[in-house]
Amino acid sequence: MKKYMNPRLWVGLRPVKATLETAKLVFFYGKSFDEQRKFALSKAVDILEQEEFDNAKPTVIYLHGYIEHMEIESIRVISEAYLKRGDHNLILVDWAELADGNYLLDAVPNAMKLANLLADTVLELINNGLDCNKLHIVGHSLGGQLSGQMGRKIKEKSNNTIKLKRISALDPAFPPFYPGWIYKPLGKRDAELVDVIHTDAWLYGAPISTGTVDFWPNSGKTLQPGCPKRNYKMLSDNDLCSHRRSWWFWAESVAAKDVKSFPAVKCKSWDHFKEGKYDEEAPIAYMGIDCPMNVCGDYYLQTNGDLPYSKGQSGITYVPKVKTSQRK
Repeated sequence: MKKYMNPRLWVGLRPVKATLETAKLVFFYGKSFDEQRKFALSKAVDILEQEEFDNAKPTVIYLHGYIEHMEIESIRVISEAYLKRGDHNLILVDWAELADGNYLLDAVPNAMKLANLLADTVLELINNGLDCNKLHIVGHSLGGQLSGQMGRKIKEKSNNTIKLKRISALDPAFPPFYPGWIYKPLGKRDAELVDVIHTDAWLYGAPISTGTVDFWPNSGKTLQPGCPKRNYKMLSDNDLCSHRRSWWFWAESVAAKDVKSFPAVKCKSWDHFKEGKYDEEAPIAYMGIDCPMNVCGDYYLQTNGDLPYSKGQSGITYVPKVKTSQRK
């Protein structure tokens, strides 16, 4: 396995103490980001009793990543995409205090403990009427690994009678989940469909295929189109650009309610995609919210370097990069 490129992350930031009780569920009940109500995990069933909660709609639970919080751009972009779409119950897990501090000594162990508690919470919601078949878990980075652990705990606690319908992991965190000696990574058995978007593989994101279906836009690695050359100031906007591109792709697919975005083709590798060698018998799959339930394997595509990121059907035909020196 390749050497991890950001060893400083293993050392982490300042230590911080937080308890599981600091985690909250945020229910978005209106059309704007500010229309939200917070609930303790122990009061989760109260969400089902809210006048604005519609059990006929799909419910999405979003899990943010390391050192993220309610005021950060990713949460607002993801939330506003769902609010624009208007056909989901949107619940966000605010675990900002637990996702802070030293990555390896604080945030990762906290995520694993929280997964156990969230599994209890979701099972309680299901037992009180939440439609499990319409529940979708979406997680970014460390939140992606948290979602996998949560799915496993739900199966375990229900004696394998309940399995999540779908988990979508947006560039799930790399360290310390691969090769899996310390913590078991997100896997295809954690839900009926585990779809993964890779945008920073081998750096902050998972280095290998880890779901039912794995999408590798622009090879799935840094640098994603439109991202500046990394200066390797750890966790800076510059450093995180490719890692963050996964949730930008997701949000765009969610907001485009009437159009399926990001078509992709099944290939054995990025080199095969570049050569036009794709599996002609496999269906086209759409990266993002419209990913079908019946696909598996590795899918490839190209995107634009800025909004809108989806190239539509042209994204499934490789176009070489234009070198800077060749531009007029």
